[in-house]
Amino acid sequence: MDEAPQVTINIEHILAFVAGFAEAICVLGLFTSFTTFITGTIVLSITDFAINNPNYIIKLFILSAFIVLQIFWIYLIKRLNFQKKNTATIMLFIESGLIFLFFVIGSYAGRLTSPYAANTFLVSFFAIAAMSLHSTIFFRVLNKKAPTHFMTGNATNFFAAAFEILDNYRTKRQSEDTPYPQAFTKAKYYSGVIFSFISGVTLGTIGYQLWGYPSLVLPVLLILLATLLSRGYDRSPKANS
Repeated sequence: MDEAPQVTINIEHILAFVAGFAEAICVLGLFTSFTTFITGTIVLSITDFAINNPNYIIKLFILSAFIVLQIFWIYLIKRLNFQKKNTATIMLFIESGLIFLFFVIGSYAGRLTSPYAANTFLVSFFAIAAMSLHSTIFFRVLNKKAPTHFMTGNATNFFAAAFEILDNYRTKRQSEDTPYPQAFTKAKYYSGVIFSFISGVTLGTIGYQLWGYPSLVLPVLLILLATLLSRGYDRSPKANS
């Protein structure tokens, strides 16, 4: 893992928490639909269609809109990188606005009763817009390798780092040098992202059960905090980001 300023690590934990929080609300409020786990969206849309469950309609809409919006965000970020030095701040501020609209429209619409009702598509659109931007910011602006919304990859990296720590312990008995000097740092990094995501899912579930969409005010505030933390952060996208 590349060395990174402490501020970006804080942002990653915030983004992981927000991803888990928003995903829990989308699953509970949008007919078990994911807005960041696109693999899950594909699987569920096919299986819903196979068993004649009308929920596949909203899932196909989410999948299509996610792809189109992510292409748009990538294009916009590419343009901003040539014109601005604070792309991360700008895009995080836009995301906070989209989550705020998700919160307002979802609160106004109340609990949705049909996967093909107009208000379902409207609420879903702002959820997709926010979360497609969320993942794009992480990879195309912050250039980090621990996705805030894909915990399988983070768990794999965490366990790999744990084995590296074990190798360091074994090697230290015979030599002062350790083969993996960054192993503990990597384990701490990935475990922090995983814990933040799980905490977000837990609190998002509780928040939706108690207050519904108004609970999204917490992720709005957290993204605004990340926006403030990102001020002065400038890193152009790498080829492998």
